[in-house]
Formats: sequence, C-alpha cells, structure tokens
Amino acid sequence: MNSLPESLRNGVRFQCTDCGACCTGAPGRVRVSEAELEAISEFRNQPLEELRSSMFREVEGELRVQERDNGDCVFFVEGRCSIHPVKPTQCRLYPFWFQNVRNEAAWSRTCAECPGIGEGPLVPVEEILQAVEEDLESGGTV
Repeated sequence: MNSLPESLRNGVRFQCTDCGACCTGAPGRVRVSEAELEAISEFRNQPLEELRSSMFREVEGELRVQERDNGDCVFFVEGRCSIHPVKPTQCRLYPFWFQNVRNEAAWSRTCAECPGIGEGPLVPVEEILQAVEEDLESGGTV
C-alpha cells in the first residue's frame, strides 16, 4: 500500500485505552500463530492443548480465537482484554489494519469507534505503513 488517507499522512496519535471496542460486537476473525498460542498458554499458565481446544478453533486452515455468541472475543473479560500483554499480532496492529486505512471513509469510521485514536504518542506514517503491510502479509483483517 503506497497511499494513505490524507489524515494519516503525517502520522496520528494513538494509544490503546483498553476500552474493548475492537474486542466486542460484530464477529471477526482473529488469526493466531503457533508462537502466539504458546505465548498465551504460558501467560495464562494453561496447558497448550487445553487452551487450543477451549479458546481457539481451526477455520480454513487458520487457528482463530473463538468468540462468544454475541461476537465478543473469549479473552475479553470484565471489560478488558485478559491477554493484553501477549495479544495476537492482529490485535496489536489495530487500528492500522488495511480495511481501516484503505480510504478516508473507512478511517473516519475507525476513529468514531476507537477512543485511543488521537490520544497518546504520535505514530509516524512509516510505522502505520509497516503495520498495514504486516496486516496484508498475514491475510488482511476482516
């Protein structure tokens, strides 16, 4: 991706507020690598295979985080991410997913949903582009 919406071209302030807006609501697909699964297992002090069978599912050859019936991530507990220090790469890249920065309208919707945008340190455009590239390389976020 070589162009971003005008409002992102000088970077943007962002700091996760742990609000859970990106962890709740409409279902998505949070992909998880084996290394990320191992990190979550270690962080939770839960046996790997037990964690795999209870909190993840395999879909189309991808390991994905399960969701509750309402679409919320199973790791969103008591109003916050219970694995925040070891959250999957896909979660770490938010809000700089391709689908969120592909045009001004998409970025505007993302800004309305995420209270961390406009807060905290400036994220340089180079880091935004790197996050978008990483998102695309991993299959893009839906």
